[in-house]
Amino acid sequence: MLSLNEIDMDMLTTAMENHGYDFRWWLDPQTGQLDMAGDSVDDALSEEELEERGAIFVEPVESHEGCADMEDFIDGLEDQRAREALLAAINRSRPFRHFKDTLYDFPELQDQWYAFHEARMRRRAIEWLVYVGVVDEQEAQRALEE
Repeated sequence: MLSLNEIDMDMLTTAMENHGYDFRWWLDPQTGQLDMAGDSVDDALSEEELEERGAIFVEPVESHEGCADMEDFIDGLEDQRAREALLAAINRSRPFRHFKDTLYDFPELQDQWYAFHEARMRRRAIEWLVYVGVVDEQEAQRALEE
């Protein structure tokens, strides 16, 4: 098993948010290294080679989870004007784009959103690492409690 310190958590959360069609992310459970595979990636191993080496496909987070994050963030806001504007944004088509666009109207909330979002994605990444058996559950639990 790997320690959480051996895994680039920023890169893992980026991989978990990637919904691209021209490449996919894989985690080497022996080293913690993340690799991309796909037609658009030069000098990359094929997905078959990564599988043969025991790499684990990093499943992207479902969009409904991202929507739930935005809703939870909005629910925690005290500024009624911001709440109403952001709620209207996520109830339109392309909610992620409209949420980010609307967030620019409230610069005082931008850092709060990014910290909130980063914490949620880190939690998902740690839980996923436990699920696929790459990190120790007790170490993960300690990290989640911090």
